[in-house]
Amino acid sequence: MEKWGEKTIIKIDTSLEKTREKDKRFFRIDEFKRNVSRVDEFTANCPDCNKLKIDIGESVQKIKEAVEVPGNSRRQFDRLISRLSNHMRKEHGFYPPYYFSYVYAFFGILAGSSIGIMLFLIFPVQREILLASAISLGVIVSYILGTRKDNIIRKEKRLM
Repeated sequence: MEKWGEKTIIKIDTSLEKTREKDKRFFRIDEFKRNVSRVDEFTANCPDCNKLKIDIGESVQKIKEAVEVPGNSRRQFDRLISRLSNHMRKEHGFYPPYYFSYVYAFFGILAGSSIGIMLFLIFPVQREILLASAISLGVIVSYILGTRKDNIIRKEKRLM
């Protein structure tokens, strides 16, 4: 007997059979299908996945309309994809590609800027060079750390 996830993915594929590939990529249909199979996998242990399963079933019925016609069903579909992604990231440890690289780089910019401003105020000679150096160093170090963590996620096959 087929699993719920497999049946749902088949329904999605048949509904969007004649839809352009460009639209499928834009509306993140492949990510949606991967998350559907993950919801099916985690349903036994996760009550939130059980609730999402109901929302997915409703969305699959309207998926062709959501992709092809702007309006309420498209907004609901987009919100569902976002909720699925957030749930998979927070509860089950699946992350988008380069997630940690981007997040760490952002915080590296903030840390480098704050250190650079302190150096800028403390040392009167070559202020701009100290500021630029601190920001650059913060970004580079944090990006390397983020890339390391992204590689660990890839090895564990926890990519969304």
